[in-house]
Amino acid sequence: MPQRKQLTWTELRVGLFVLVGIFVVAVAIFYVTGAGVLGPKYRLRTYLPEVEGLTVGAPVRLDGIEVGNVDAIRVTPRTPQQPPDPKRSIELVLRIDRRYQPDIRTDSTAGLITEGLLGNRYVSIQRGFVGTPLQDGQEVPGREEKAIKAIVERGAELVQNLNQMSIQVSEIVDGIKRGRGSLGKVLVDETAYNHLNRTLGKVEHMVDSVEAGNGTLGKVYDPSIHDNAKQFLEKGNLLITDVRAGKGTLGKLTTDEELYARWRAIGANLESATAKLNSNQTTAGKFFTDPQFYDNMTGLAGDMRLLMGDFRQNPKKFLRVKFSLF
Repeated sequence: MPQRKQLTWTELRVGLFVLVGIFVVAVAIFYVTGAGVLGPKYRLRTYLPEVEGLTVGAPVRLDGIEVGNVDAIRVTPRTPQQPPDPKRSIELVLRIDRRYQPDIRTDSTAGLITEGLLGNRYVSIQRGFVGTPLQDGQEVPGREEKAIKAIVERGAELVQNLNQMSIQVSEIVDGIKRGRGSLGKVLVDETAYNHLNRTLGKVEHMVDSVEAGNGTLGKVYDPSIHDNAKQFLEKGNLLITDVRAGKGTLGKLTTDEELYARWRAIGANLESATAKLNSNQTTAGKFFTDPQFYDNMTGLAGDMRLLMGDFRQNPKKFLRVKFSLF
């Protein structure tokens, strides 16, 4: 008959130490994955189009404050005789600390946020203010966020474009080294280099000629031209000074207040006369604006034209003289 093995105190202490360690690890896991592990919890649901990079136990934050963790992730079950909604393809169950229940309302929204460029993803809930608090099992409306995958794809496309640009630059540099194109010929062709060198020599000679006063452009450096221009500017300054001082006709026109008042009065009289002509109140005004007067004058001119025509055809008719004796 086998003997019964008795536990020693040392073995018992090792077992107790292992149990305490397991308990501490469990408490630490709950503390990391949940907010206020010892407090009461409730669960909410939300639906998103994709959750790539999100794991069970990921944090749930309310306006940046951690309030819970992701309890479950699953594909949304199909509803019979209804097409699937791409914006609700994934269902998330969120385990939330109940003390934040008054802040998560029907006007709150939930979405995914990525920590850094390649960091972990977590659920971000925007606080509601006008709705009613959500109860256990109700849905937080989901909002679509740009996935990190799209950013990475754009980065890969940018790298590809830079790679192609680098290849093209390398081909251009290689062509220049081989003497292809205008720039390549200038750098490697001795004939092109000599032409360019001679051209630069001619330009330098032309600049020297200009500085020496030769040619039309070189006459700009002629001291007599400079003196004439200086005298012209001095006379112009003297003329402006005389005008400001009221000298001469132009000076009086610009500085004499009495002359200005006369010109102003003449302008006012002209304006008044023009207004009277346009007002149809005076004889001259009626002459310009009264349509009846215009029609009468037109008719009188027509009658005079007919009278003159008759006079030319039969002048005796209008020059007959009759004498009578009493």
